[in-house]
Amino acid sequence: MVKHVFDTSERATRALVARQLHALADEIAAGQVQLGYDESQSPTAVVDPLDVTVDLRRNRSHADFTLRMRWNTQEAGAPA
Repeated sequence: MVKHVFDTSERATRALVARQLHALADEIAAGQVQLGYDESQSPTAVVDPLDVTVDLRRNRSHADFTLRMRWNTQEAGAPA
């Protein structure tokens, strides 16, 4: 079953985006991310290993940076 949890699109300063990414990185390091529109939404577990793709594309007038991560949400061998 797939459940959409979160997405966002905004225009912000470099400093704000850096703080948001740093906070997200701290959550990943702690083993769970709290993304969701509803505070009652339980955190999503982050289990090693993560598959990560970082893509930076640049042309004359703009740059696109894409970060894609994929991981299992349960430990190997844990009951579903």
